[in-house]
Amino acid sequence: MKNLGILALSVVMLTGCAEKNIEVAEDADAAIAAVETAAPTSRFSEYMWCDAGPDFSAETYAELTAAWNEVGSRATHQVSAAFSIRPKFETDRYDGMWVNIWPSVEARDAGWAEWVENEAEAFGTKFNNVLACDPAKRFLFESFTATAQVQQWDPSDLHQVSYSFCSLKEGKTQEDGGLVAANFAEWIALKRTEGLGTKYMSYLLMPTFDPETIDGTAASYQFVRADAWADAEEQAADMAAWQEDGNVARDMSDATYDCQNFDFDLRPIKNPAI
Repeated sequence: MKNLGILALSVVMLTGCAEKNIEVAEDADAAIAAVETAAPTSRFSEYMWCDAGPDFSAETYAELTAAWNEVGSRATHQVSAAFSIRPKFETDRYDGMWVNIWPSVEARDAGWAEWVENEAEAFGTKFNNVLACDPAKRFLFESFTATAQVQQWDPSDLHQVSYSFCSLKEGKTQEDGGLVAANFAEWIALKRTEGLGTKYMSYLLMPTFDPETIDGTAASYQFVRADAWADAEEQAADMAAWQEDGNVARDMSDATYDCQNFDFDLRPIKNPAI
């Protein structure tokens, strides 16, 4: 798994290129500082399948997340961030997912042990009719930020995220993926000088489990790329540019990877500390 992680980091297609500085020009209306895509820092993203209960509503869900954040603020082992995603496609596997971002596997294990010992019973009694997450459907990925946004997102917006479950095509190598990454780095840098892609970010997810052993959202894959936008308008503009004829970066990506793509709405639950 570790070797595959090293491979995937070097062949990311829509995520920028590690260890490379990308110069971004200043926009006339908003000064955008140069974006540095540094060697990625590893975190752990835990995706939990959840179903809405009979008492679910916008109000009860807001109450649940507020209570969860209050409990979490007292915890010794805290998540770094959390968000929810809701599929924009039909599936009977889940209504949505709760995603916890952990600084390490050790923190995740200690955090869950603390939760079960001190909070789970009371919290479940109060909120299981609002939202129930299946403990048997928790999937942990090692994650690496690949492309950071250069403008802040409005947390009140409905964010968008697209997950691409990918594998190298037969005959393609790590070197092919490196060329894809370099071409994307050039493309996103250029588009940011034109005012596009400033509220786009991406990260790489490496499964810590064997994807072939579960009935997951996607079939067999080597890694997952997550492309995220502040809102649907930003996503549409960036994707229109990506699909333009003559985009060498896109053509190289399509020739190098087989991917299954799934779109979700995303809302923050706990924003990372700045």
